[in-house]
Amino acid sequence: MPRKVGVPSDLHTIKKEILTSGSKNLPCSRYAAKFRIIRNFPTDPLEHLPTLNPNPPPFVPTGRYTQERKDFIDSVHDPKFLWPEEMAAVHHVMMLHEEAFAWNEEEKGQFKHEYFPPVEMPVIAHTPWRVPALPIPPGILDQIVEAVRVKIKAGVYEPSSSSYRTRWFAVLKKDGKSLRLVHDLQPLNAVTIQDASLVPILENLAELYACRAVLATLDVLVGYD
Repeated sequence: MPRKVGVPSDLHTIKKEILTSGSKNLPCSRYAAKFRIIRNFPTDPLEHLPTLNPNPPPFVPTGRYTQERKDFIDSVHDPKFLWPEEMAAVHHVMMLHEEAFAWNEEEKGQFKHEYFPPVEMPVIAHTPWRVPALPIPPGILDQIVEAVRVKIKAGVYEPSSSSYRTRWFAVLKKDGKSLRLVHDLQPLNAVTIQDASLVPILENLAELYACRAVLATLDVLVGYD
């Protein structure tokens, strides 16, 4: 009869983790009903999607999907990874859904409020803060002004009047010339009512993907907004 190896050690580890987690319990303020996130689908967004033609017609520049942008997509794809017929299908999909792709800040869209209402931050009672602003170096002032104007035009920023003032600053992007605006929200984090749900255990989640092919999508254009 085979021996059960490692059972006492495993039980000891589990008990230790439970005791450690229990010692870190933190109080959590109660969520008001208006802050609860409710999924709402008034209509099926997939109901009227155009049908993909398995034999797509030749490429024709359509709306945002210009010849220049098609050439860019071709340049970043390994010609040995997809067959020409498969790349033609990719271009056809991007033609059919050309408004779903944003190539610059001005083309970025926003979620429809009937599907995704604006998010309100639940906070505890607090006194508004006025954090002193960091000085803007004169050498990058024009770049900062232009970056703010672009975000206003894209709908990321909007005019407002408030008793709050939060510190922000600019960092250099990887291209070595563009600037990214970063907002220091530490004062907001200090008064925000945290969600009590827990993230999955990383080790268990990683095991589910072992020896599997994984596909993912990432919106890199709005990843920081």
